[in-house]
Amino acid sequence: MFFRFPIWAIKQVIEHAEAEYYSPEAIRRELSQRQYMLENKEITTEEYREHERRLFERLMEGQKRGIEE
Repeated sequence: MFFRFPIWAIKQVIEHAEAEYYSPEAIRRELSQRQYMLENKEITTEEYREHERRLFERLMEGQKRGIEE
């Protein structure tokens, strides 16, 4: 059986997912996880810096989109 979702419902799901992805809290959690991994030698300093750079870019994009805590 084929279900038809209204466009607004799909947009709501996308907006919610983007808000979570770009939220400063989610970014801080991920950075904390990477810090833990670095301290436990699960990743290298270079890998940590690359993750840090990507997270910073994500944070900046979230601010452009008006996503706050």
